[in-house]
Amino acid sequence: RQYEFNPQNVRDMESVRDIMTQLEACSNLIADAIIRKTLPVEDDISEHQAKKAYGVRWIVKMRKYGLADAHRVGGRILYSRHQLNCLREAERQHDEIFLSKRKKQVPGG
Repeated sequence: RQYEFNPQNVRDMESVRDIMTQLEACSNLIADAIIRKTLPVEDDISEHQAKKAYGVRWIVKMRKYGLADAHRVGGRILYSRHQLNCLREAERQHDEIFLSKRKKQVPGG
């Protein structure tokens, strides 16, 4: 018997929403990658801008673990906006997986 999508089923709608969110994130990362390849200067973000956009503690944490690469141009420290967006999305995906596993372990969850 073939499965039929039922929009009235809450689990079906949650699955569709999850897939849509993942596709949106993926397409945004692809667009960032295209910008990085075609206009590398547009991908660069200064350390000040990065800390303002992503948070000082988050940038420091990513640098501490060697996940965020910075390069120096003149006197400025620059990051790749694409790389930071990829890290942010990877962190979000990791948190979702961790929480879903934990929810399954909790009785009644």
